[in-house]
Amino acid sequence: MGMSWVRSRGCSINLYTYGKRVMKRFRRVIWCLAVVVSVAGLAACARGNAAQVQRPNPSTVTLYAVPTADAAGLYVAYDKGFFRDQGLNVKIVPTKGGEDTLGVLKSGKADFVEGNYVSFIQFQAAHQLNLRIIADSSLMQAGNQALYVMPNSPYRTVSDLANAHATIGVNTLHNIGQVLIGSALQSAGKSLNDVHLTAPSTGFPGELAELKSGQISAAWLPEPFGTMAQQQLGARMLTDLDQGGLQNFPIGCVLGDQKWIQGHPATVAAFLRAYKQGQLVADTNRTAVQASLEKHTGVPPLIADTMTLDNYPLYMDISEMQRVPDVMFNARAMNAGYSYKAPYQISTMIQPEPGMVRRNPGG
Repeated sequence: MGMSWVRSRGCSINLYTYGKRVMKRFRRVIWCLAVVVSVAGLAACARGNAAQVQRPNPSTVTLYAVPTADAAGLYVAYDKGFFRDQGLNVKIVPTKGGEDTLGVLKSGKADFVEGNYVSFIQFQAAHQLNLRIIADSSLMQAGNQALYVMPNSPYRTVSDLANAHATIGVNTLHNIGQVLIGSALQSAGKSLNDVHLTAPSTGFPGELAELKSGQISAAWLPEPFGTMAQQQLGARMLTDLDQGGLQNFPIGCVLGDQKWIQGHPATVAAFLRAYKQGQLVADTNRTAVQASLEKHTGVPPLIADTMTLDNYPLYMDISEMQRVPDVMFNARAMNAGYSYKAPYQISTMIQPEPGMVRRNPGG
């Protein structure tokens, strides 16, 4: 039987593949509804039986996060008061990229950081920090991460960009955008050597400005910045990066320094109880996500209403998370800044908090 295709947001979608995604999303919703009682019960238990739950110490923590849809669960947990219910005062500080968060973590200005896996794995593999991941924050979905060009651009494919040695904007160099772009080029028989990557000092907003002015030929943009580019600049999606081996790709996580994480177990446990509630709401309640993204990312209501959203997992699936260093290893031949002799083992970075890790696929 032949395949049927439709056009959506500037990209082609196979109806069979789309149907599978819809069913997968439906099953996730049913599963989330099944655990909502247990998650809510956990929070109620913590509030109603304070004597049985160790008080967080310290109770005030600072978290640096990249203000994108990838961190929606964090913002929802903050806005819904889930952290406050656990006795925590969480201060969220925006930052332009995952790589930048590592400096504040190393200096002690941050207790936790939220950002992309690639920057964190790269620093850990280089022994620059001793990091521990405590939560998976987002999985890429269709339309979440894409390359955009202006409407009158002559470029139609990633091959066109490579053939012209075009300049592509990313928020910071040597992060997940570079790996995603490299993988897309590799699928087209090209490499990162065929393009020039540049990062403006102001991150994603700077990319939008440079795309509009013509300083860059294309921009890698996650949501909400992708939809902002389309609605505010009339930009066109050149290619959706959620395809092939990158479908449902792990994007963001929450982590901290090993010594701090292991030295403050009550604070980490309280944070994760609240964070898990935020993830659950983010994965099942779009209205709550929209309200939080409008508040924390400054996205206008119209864009928040139309942008695509990630999946927000409740646990860390080690086999899924390992996909990131595997792709990074493959990217070493694409001049992505990695020089590993073998894929880094993500399990060595994971802090195995109770109820937050799933080691066996389907288990």
